[in-house]
Amino acid sequence: MTAVDYSPRTRRVLVSSLRTGHTVMESYEHPAQVTRIVRKVGRSNAVTIWCRYMWQASAESEWELGVFDLDALIEKAMR
Repeated sequence: MTAVDYSPRTRRVLVSSLRTGHTVMESYEHPAQVTRIVRKVGRSNAVTIWCRYMWQASAESEWELGVFDLDALIEKAMR
């Protein structure tokens, strides 16, 4: 098992550029992997982002990070 980097280098990116598998920062030292991106019904320019923490067990459910406009900025972990 590889060690989780709780404070990765980040860069602010547009929400519209996120894809499943990308890692975003939920908060300081809380990286989360994007599991789903769902268009918000009734809001053509918004999406709901679903995530899992890197340390969650596979049996634990994903959770909603929030609803974001496509042109909003979000902290994405860089490799």
